[in-house]
Amino acid sequence: MKLSSSVQMKQMDKEAIKTGIPDIVLMENASVKSFFQIKNRYENIEGALAVAFVGVGNNGGDAVAISRHLYNNGANVFIYMLTDEEKLNASPKTNFEIVKNMGIQYKIVKNESDFNEEIIKESDIIIDGIFGIGLSRNVEGIFKKAIELINDSDAFIVSVDIPSGIKADSGEVMGAAIRADLTTTFALAKPGHFLYPGREYAGEVEVVDITTPKYILDDFNADFYAIEKEDISINFREPTSHKGTYGHLNIIGGSKGKSGAVILASKAALRCGTGLVSATIPNSINTAFESNIVEAMSYPVGNSDEKTFSDKDISEILDFAKDKDAIAFGMGLGVNDSTKKLAKYILRIDKPLLIDADGINCLSENVELLKARKAPTVLTPHPKEFARLTNLTVKEVIKSRLSIIREFSSEHNTILVLKMADTLISTPQGKIYINTTGNPGLATGGSGDILSGMIASFLAQGYEPLQSCINGVFLHGLAADLAYDDGFSCESLTPQDVTEYINEAIVEITG
Repeated sequence: MKLSSSVQMKQMDKEAIKTGIPDIVLMENASVKSFFQIKNRYENIEGALAVAFVGVGNNGGDAVAISRHLYNNGANVFIYMLTDEEKLNASPKTNFEIVKNMGIQYKIVKNESDFNEEIIKESDIIIDGIFGIGLSRNVEGIFKKAIELINDSDAFIVSVDIPSGIKADSGEVMGAAIRADLTTTFALAKPGHFLYPGREYAGEVEVVDITTPKYILDDFNADFYAIEKEDISINFREPTSHKGTYGHLNIIGGSKGKSGAVILASKAALRCGTGLVSATIPNSINTAFESNIVEAMSYPVGNSDEKTFSDKDISEILDFAKDKDAIAFGMGLGVNDSTKKLAKYILRIDKPLLIDADGINCLSENVELLKARKAPTVLTPHPKEFARLTNLTVKEVIKSRLSIIREFSSEHNTILVLKMADTLISTPQGKIYINTTGNPGLATGGSGDILSGMIASFLAQGYEPLQSCINGVFLHGLAADLAYDDGFSCESLTPQDVTEYINEAIVEITG
């Protein structure tokens, strides 16, 4: 699903108006569609107490117009104007004149004492039209007080376009923000609806059509996308196919005490349809590997007393990998001089390559080598691993993750999957995809190994690299969601449980 930044949305509105659609028509369409979204969720509008909070922007005008529709459908309506009437633009001003002529009660708020806290607490429905998608500074004064009062109420809270206080392009909380039950947004959703913490504040997000001309939306070249069910591509198997049809994946990793990483990745890869999975592992963990998975093949190298790969294993590892369809490298690998050297050689293999975990840590001293690769490369770091890769702090990575991952992907010609609650996929072309599935049950060691195995599985089967990542992150999160829906708590959900639900996730997609 295409997402629009605040600047891009304002430009599309201007283009719509240039076609002859007046601004006030777009506003009326927004208010009518929002009203019906409310009506679909709040059945007893007649007699309900609805309180609207109106700011200076066009979303304030939307809130006023929504109030009019609520009033006409039997609600008792009160409007708090957090701006002077003369500061309103033409369309919001027209709507305000209408509600005044209709006799709807309102109060222009000059200071905090102008709020009637009892009315707000007793309200059934609250319409939040304080700030729109253009907010760029922290919320203060009467605006912050209004947000606090709204959040303290038990009302059904509806935000217009985006919860007030959320930065539309990043999901950042600008000092204080509305916690909405429903957000109705217009024409296209915004990144802040799906990026944490904004995702948590937006509640249910409903994109409504305000009659922006279709060609404007079709021609819009988005920088951000939210991954939806419709974006997942699963190829059905042909009756005459065989195991070789679906690729041979070589997973390279593991070390003494970390055999589980390769086992989990191998199981996940098989669940996603890879025809053959071979794990190149140190001989010391071969028994553990083979006793925990029977469908994957192991290729043990080195002496059984060595905890990790050694220098003398490198040529054998590379020789085994050269004819495989894709390689996943790094899970449970360990970091030492030998694995760092191995990482350099792995980069030279002209096959689709996924690098994860310790593979990324081994690469951090030679990250420039990524630029020389011709075959597709996918990196799957969590913030700490990415911080090592970029010589930044974890705090810097999280705060500026959108710009940092975009710059890294472009500069190093890689697809980067930054594993977080709102996992992000960044492409060399500067596009960012936000995952919309998953839950806190994935906050467990081993979850990343499963994700890497899933993405690598699709790479080995011949899916395009970006599609492999989209499939992997969405199905990974969906599997966790299905497990949760089936009774697993987030506290008890394990990576192996998630693996068992990959099948259900695929069935959910393919029907």
